[in-house]
Amino acid sequence: MKSSISRFTQMDDWIFEVKMVRALRVQNYGDPYTAVATLTANGDQMYIDSQLTREAEDFTRQDFMTFYRFCQALEMKSFHYDKMKNGVRHPRVVDIVENLHAPRSVRLVK
Repeated sequence: MKSSISRFTQMDDWIFEVKMVRALRVQNYGDPYTAVATLTANGDQMYIDSQLTREAEDFTRQDFMTFYRFCQALEMKSFHYDKMKNGVRHPRVVDIVENLHAPRSVRLVK
């Protein structure tokens, strides 16, 4: 995936920076959603601050990959989230492998 979403937009004398995102799991905007998450960008890292689902369902592997692709498109290098297991918080850090290393440029020297 090479497409990216711009975190910065300039209009007149203002630059707007995306810092927070609310994500909804739903097919059509406005319909009742089955999950919600809040994400906060800090530099090249994204923090998933909250994850709530209806009826205490777990986030699926597909949900995880969607968040991964979203962070990849924003050119983040990693995202952080907490996984709850048996009432205990387990912090997780996921590297966005495709964004970790900047492409190397070739320089010819005499």
